[in-house]
Amino acid sequence: METKTTRPVPGQGNKKGQLIRKLHVLRGAAGMTQEEYEALLGSYGVESSKELEEWQLEKLVEFLSKQTDSERRDLDVQRKRLLAAVCAFCEGTVGKWEVMDAKARIWYAKGVACRAAGMEACDNKGRDNFNRLSLERLRSLTYAFQKRKRDMDSVVEAVLSI
Repeated sequence: METKTTRPVPGQGNKKGQLIRKLHVLRGAAGMTQEEYEALLGSYGVESSKELEEWQLEKLVEFLSKQTDSERRDLDVQRKRLLAAVCAFCEGTVGKWEVMDAKARIWYAKGVACRAAGMEACDNKGRDNFNRLSLERLRSLTYAFQKRKRDMDSVVEAVLSI
């Protein structure tokens, strides 16, 4: 006599399946390569997330959640630093900067940063490209704008001292 195995209906209490899906989403958000993911699974002695126990999946989801939250905070801080550096640079170079309101200055600074990164300020659907800049690119642009401003300030100071 054959025994039938019943599959849980999606969305009805399949906690392990939900955890597996969440694990894969977080893996993508964390930017893990396939090799890194396989090494992570290997540390639990398995080759597939389906082989993990529910408690193991919960631990992995918690671990990756903390990692991606930290990365999001780092990105947010670096975006603000870049905007501050671009605004400081524009203050001395863009005409009528002082008459722009804060919102206009931010939009202008985002556009400048995107152009400096070699991309348009908005994609073909009108969405802001600024948030698509990687952490490394944000840092690089921040340092470039800060250095350029320091160099310009030095030049102006030298001219005024003559």
